[in-house]
Amino acid sequence: MTAEDSTAAMSSDSAAGSSAKVPEGVAGAPNEAALLALMERTGYSMVQENGQRKYGGPPPGWEGPHPQRGCEVFVGKIPRDVYEDELVPVFEAVGRIYELRLMMDFDGKNRGYAFVMYCHKHEAKRAVRELNNYEIRPGRLLGVCCSVDNCRLFIGGI
Repeated sequence: MTAEDSTAAMSSDSAAGSSAKVPEGVAGAPNEAALLALMERTGYSMVQENGQRKYGGPPPGWEGPHPQRGCEVFVGKIPRDVYEDELVPVFEAVGRIYELRLMMDFDGKNRGYAFVMYCHKHEAKRAVRELNNYEIRPGRLLGVCCSVDNCRLFIGGI
């Protein structure tokens, strides 16, 4: 084993040790540093499960029940290379975010839509009013509308 080999092995060991602190779904993301900085700034957690990356839920210091029905908005037409580090500052400008769920593909890109749950109903209404057709990138407008709870499952053609 050469000196270069041992240096490479030590750096890969230290990288593996430092990635143990990085949540699954964030580790290896193209914008990993920006996501870690966002989590450190806000105190929210982030976890990836079932094809979605959840940011928050509940926010730090939250006491009380889950936000009521009508506190969630649907966000569509998200460019596939936009992630929480760009979305959260836009959406937290209109109210306190309880949880943001960004739908993800297995290749690490977003699927073009997300759900943002606010702590209060009036914040969700304000988000729809102020952020629908918001220009996230030049020429790229977000679509923001009230989220509909789909609590029923229809099975047909049996």
